[in-house]
Amino acid sequence: MDRGNKAPNLYGNKKSRIYMDLKGIIRENALPYLPAKSLFRCAGVCRGWRFQISTAFFAHNQSNSFRSISGFFFQSLAGMPAFMSLDPRAYGVPDPSLTFLREPVDVRTSCNGLLCCQGRTAYRPYYICNPANKQWKELPKPDGDHGPDPAVVLVFEPSIVNFTANYKLVCPFPSELGEYKFEVYSSDRGSWRTSGEIRFDDNEKLLPKTGVHVNGIVYWLSTRGVTSFDLNSELCRLFSSNLENLGMINGKLCAACIRNQKLIVFMLTNPQSHTRRRAAVKTWTRILPEIKLDSTLPVESNTCPCNYSGRYCDGHNQLHIVFVGDVVVLRKRNSYYCIDMNKKASNCLGEYIIHPYERFVGYVNGLVNLY
Repeated sequence: MDRGNKAPNLYGNKKSRIYMDLKGIIRENALPYLPAKSLFRCAGVCRGWRFQISTAFFAHNQSNSFRSISGFFFQSLAGMPAFMSLDPRAYGVPDPSLTFLREPVDVRTSCNGLLCCQGRTAYRPYYICNPANKQWKELPKPDGDHGPDPAVVLVFEPSIVNFTANYKLVCPFPSELGEYKFEVYSSDRGSWRTSGEIRFDDNEKLLPKTGVHVNGIVYWLSTRGVTSFDLNSELCRLFSSNLENLGMINGKLCAACIRNQKLIVFMLTNPQSHTRRRAAVKTWTRILPEIKLDSTLPVESNTCPCNYSGRYCDGHNQLHIVFVGDVVVLRKRNSYYCIDMNKKASNCLGEYIIHPYERFVGYVNGLVNLY
């Protein structure tokens, strides 16, 4: 027997093959579904993962795979942007104040990983950026005067077949005669265009930071109800509603409100009826079982006894509601709580000193590349 030749370590080779297979499975099937902050930590696992996460193809794949709301941008009392993470261990951005932009900005709107901000100097230019990778682009000057607090809405839907981040920015603005016009910026054209649609109503005002894009239609809360603008037909409609806090669940426009200490969610079941010239038909339907706030949140059962419908309550414990996807955030004094609509579970996000009328902007912690 030749003692110089050792028998192959079949067990060790088998473990090595299993390890390599598992690493490949995680790399191909798990990493694209992680948020940006978690991916930056994963980049330190090995050279192969670091290289893959840094590629444009992976960023494109991740922006299509990860769509979960990760937190909210808002303006702090100091006037600087700030970020409230739903889970600081998993979601976050390296510069929540957005100082990588060329000037101080106000956060206006967000969509699927991209953030739209507005500068404070000159003509107050718009900036499109991704806070996760600090990429940004300044948009050209609009033709119309959007005012100091525009109700602008960012529309961005990542596409598997399109590696370029194509987005639109929709802004309704009042003209000198008082009617509303709609100006749309398209990244494909790189320019603004004013729609021929005009909304005549002297008593109507569209509320900033309430816009929601759902299946090609943009909706805003207004002083008269809900106003919609179809991006394809460019038709504008107003339909009455006493609901507030618009959001989206499963591709449907939804609205949340609080009544008698219960969180209630409604869904618009026939959105196309609100984009035609004829009178709209009321099609709001209650979905999901109502959630009793006194049992979900750590508050006393007798707090806020008044009926509530909106984003502010005059009771002893003020409730601030933000409705984005299946996430609802409520405010009790300076503490904020996140409610998972599916799990019916609450989580304290911490204490923040924020103006009670400040509206949040939901953000997805993605790796969208702007260039």
